[in-house]
Amino acid sequence: MLNEEQIQTEGQTDRCKMLNEEQAKKAINELVSLGEKYRGKFNRNLRLYEYTRNCNIDDIKDGSTIGYYYRGYEETSSDVQQNIIKSCIDTLVSKIAAQKVRPFFNTVHGSFRDFQICRQAQQYFDLLYDMQNVGQTVDMAFRDCCIFSKGWIWCDELEKKIKRALPFNIYTRPSEESYGKLTRVYYKQKQLPLTLLNKKYKKKLKDINVEYVDVGWYYDIVNHTKAVYIQQTNQVFIEPYDRPTLPFVCIHYSCPVLGNDSTSIVDLLYGIQIEIDTILQKITEASRLNPALTFFVPEGSQIKVSQLNNRVGNVVTYRPTPNMTGSPVTSSTPAFIDDQYIQLLDNLKTTAYELTGISKLSAQSAKPVGIDSGLGLRTITNIESERFQTQFNQVIRLYVDIARTCIEVFDPDDDILPENQKRINLKWKDIVGEYENMSIQYSGADALSKDPATKLQQLQVLAQSGVIPPERIAQLMEIPDLENGYSIANNSINAVMTVIDDCVMKDIFDVPDYVSTQLLKTEIINTCLSLRASDHEKNRKDIAKLIQLYQNVIDKENNAQEQMAEVQQEQIQNQLPIDPNALAQQGGQEQAQQVELATPQITVEQGA
Repeated sequence: MLNEEQIQTEGQTDRCKMLNEEQAKKAINELVSLGEKYRGKFNRNLRLYEYTRNCNIDDIKDGSTIGYYYRGYEETSSDVQQNIIKSCIDTLVSKIAAQKVRPFFNTVHGSFRDFQICRQAQQYFDLLYDMQNVGQTVDMAFRDCCIFSKGWIWCDELEKKIKRALPFNIYTRPSEESYGKLTRVYYKQKQLPLTLLNKKYKKKLKDINVEYVDVGWYYDIVNHTKAVYIQQTNQVFIEPYDRPTLPFVCIHYSCPVLGNDSTSIVDLLYGIQIEIDTILQKITEASRLNPALTFFVPEGSQIKVSQLNNRVGNVVTYRPTPNMTGSPVTSSTPAFIDDQYIQLLDNLKTTAYELTGISKLSAQSAKPVGIDSGLGLRTITNIESERFQTQFNQVIRLYVDIARTCIEVFDPDDDILPENQKRINLKWKDIVGEYENMSIQYSGADALSKDPATKLQQLQVLAQSGVIPPERIAQLMEIPDLENGYSIANNSINAVMTVIDDCVMKDIFDVPDYVSTQLLKTEIINTCLSLRASDHEKNRKDIAKLIQLYQNVIDKENNAQEQMAEVQQEQIQNQLPIDPNALAQQGGQEQAQQVELATPQITVEQGA
């Protein structure tokens, strides 16, 4: 058996093992060869979703004219478009996008420093998700998985950006995805403008006179290698990659049974869409070729056929029977196609919505037949939402996985947040070091009502039931304040937490005069209880500091009460009436008479 020193030595040797240029190119070619067979499917699905026959996933530089049709491009094509695939996908994406998700960072048996780390991580990711509009990026990734069966998010550790990665340019091993663990990935950015290439690699390109480059990003967590491949110059830049995970997060519309591919909405509705197009083509041809009006003219009549205008119909002459002499000209408007085609078309659209679990209430904003009450409509909506719970759970998990991936791939020596007077300076390695004591949970960002009056009522009920302190109502009423302290209603709780932070982290036990001592005592007790429940032995010193701060608060309150009592005693003495006899004994009879005339009569009631 290996001892502990041998295990550590082998681990260090494995970390030092990196791929060279030839090995990196070979690994990249292997991944590309495994993924090329899916490009035909990706092209077909994109064209069906966009309903444009000439668009191409490789036409990135020039772009495709989406939705533009040239009459005569295909003689049997129909000008009427009923893209049931796009209707189902856009409806489902909008339903998922309406559910806002926010990751929450909590400690599990942590210290006060863990509280600080979780608080700064929460502030950072709130700011990051808001500034980079991660919600829209996740929605686009979910739309990709509806079209191509999977979508990808790239947590770029170099630029610290969360980006959407084009799913048809991501290459992985199907066997690794089958067993639930990716160790290598290759992302090719085709026709990337040179202006968007990172400065770090742009400086390394010599004597290149092009506006677009094909850049490939290869990550390998087994060989601890990151390779950046520039196709135009055939250059490979090898860098160490010692992160424990890949910087890519994937979401599937339906989890693959085997391999790395599964069925998307486009795959599910492909046959129905083709049949809908065929029926629309027949209806269009029938409406064009069949006349809108037909005139029946008997032979031998006095009416000349040339006198009838046949631009909107046909003129048919017939030989009347002997008993039909003198028959007048008759007109008819025949149906250009049988009603069964219209019924079949409606049935196909209904089947498409049923397969994807979308009702007309969502797709067409139409009330289902037979549902008239508001309770019935809400019930239908709830049942429909449960149909997509699997997809929504994947979106929720995607938000959490993005946060976890950022923590694991960002530079450990970078600051979490810029240092200021209100917080201590923590780095990403502090989060990694306390990762076992941290729990990243999720919650709906719109759990409370968006209406201010209703939201206030909900918070008041929570405060009355003891779920939240009454002092936090003002904090929860406002829009999330990432830096804290901008709201007047929030300043009191923020000032109190700053005093507690200074006590534990900087050994400052001063109690400012402007801080509410009652609120400060409450938060000190809450913090002590949290530390005591987490790990009493580990947090013993921090609890002792807080107890000393609590005693200082009590002493400050006692001193304030004593000073208030002295002030009140002095005010009472100043308000008491002056005895003229005493003044007469000290200063003479004349002075006593003047004071008696000038002194007002003050009556002190009993118990005042």
